[in-house]
Amino acid sequence: MALFNSMTKRRTISLTMLLYIARQNLLSKKLRTSLTLSGVIIGIGAIFFLLSFGLGLQKIVTDEIVGNQSIKSIDVSSPNSALLLLNQDSLNKFVELPNVDAAGGSFLLPGVVQVKGSEVDAVTYGVDQQYQSISNFTASIGRLLLDEDNRQVVVNTSLLETIGLSNDEFVLGTILTLQIPFKTALGPQEIDEEFEIVGIINSGAGSEVLIPAHVLQAAGADTFSQVKIIVNNNDNVGGIRSQVEALGFETVSPIDTIEQINQIFRYFNIILGGFGAIGMIVAILGMFNTLTISLLERTKEIGLMIALGAKSRDMKQLFVLEALILSISGAVIGIILALITGGVFNTLTNQYAKARGVTDSFNLFSTPWWLTTGVIVFMASIGLLVVYFPARRAEHISPIEALRRE
Repeated sequence: MALFNSMTKRRTISLTMLLYIARQNLLSKKLRTSLTLSGVIIGIGAIFFLLSFGLGLQKIVTDEIVGNQSIKSIDVSSPNSALLLLNQDSLNKFVELPNVDAAGGSFLLPGVVQVKGSEVDAVTYGVDQQYQSISNFTASIGRLLLDEDNRQVVVNTSLLETIGLSNDEFVLGTILTLQIPFKTALGPQEIDEEFEIVGIINSGAGSEVLIPAHVLQAAGADTFSQVKIIVNNNDNVGGIRSQVEALGFETVSPIDTIEQINQIFRYFNIILGGFGAIGMIVAILGMFNTLTISLLERTKEIGLMIALGAKSRDMKQLFVLEALILSISGAVIGIILALITGGVFNTLTNQYAKARGVTDSFNLFSTPWWLTTGVIVFMASIGLLVVYFPARRAEHISPIEALRRE
């Protein structure tokens, strides 16, 4: 009768007390707990290390391919320049579209450069100050073209190397002859004039020359080879592209390249995560084994606690807390060790690269906040899943049957 009265007056054990009991239970079996925790640390550390490595490679490849292109930019071209002209009127229409910050056009023509007895074929770009700005051109030596320039040009380092000129400030002021044949509505035209080098850029492997766009326009060129549009927000790129394509033009955006890269690395990261999951399977089995054995060893203890006034759900919560302690502690320690290992590996890789002439530093590992949070939440979820059966069994232990044992 006394036992019945004590069972009917049960009170829920406080969470603080349950947490203390769970911690003491784990500490009482140091070797078993250490082995289980080590498995979780290795499994989570491997997954975090490999995923951060995949994300780091993805970022490096994206930055290298996209380069200095703004992801808010849109390149516009005409599928049939004879029927659909990409001229100044078209450019003005693009500028008037909502959410467009700027737009600029460029001419792309073949040319021949003659300087100091040397002659080389070069790609000639007719650009204005606006186009240079939205295309993020940067002069390594000298300056870029200005709208008031008339007989000034900017050349790239490849052209200088081809014709045997030094790549330094002494080239500035050198006079070259530029021949540019092109077609207009009035027939074939040609520019054959002298220009002064005012700047040098690092671009491409072929010879390139930038000249003021108005020089070509004054000679009769009126159809741009390409127009670049800058949108005010990344989210508006798709809408602007739809409006431009509705006019019959073709569009290309760095976002297309980024999406292709992301798609490739999505599968790559799944493969890397799969390798890490092998260690996780071992950790999960170890955790399940630890909790199951703990339940079998403490059946009498659980029955006694219930008989003394604890509720059945307290026993369930006790095992859940033990699983969470193992999973979350293992995840945090595993992430910290993975970060340290990644940092050491990244430092050694950068030192090796610099010893072989690479000047720019890079980071092979990327650890965004969502990756850290996601891994911890993932491991906590695994812990709850693993403890489900032991906790359910602990909740349904009969105190009378438990106390009969031994």
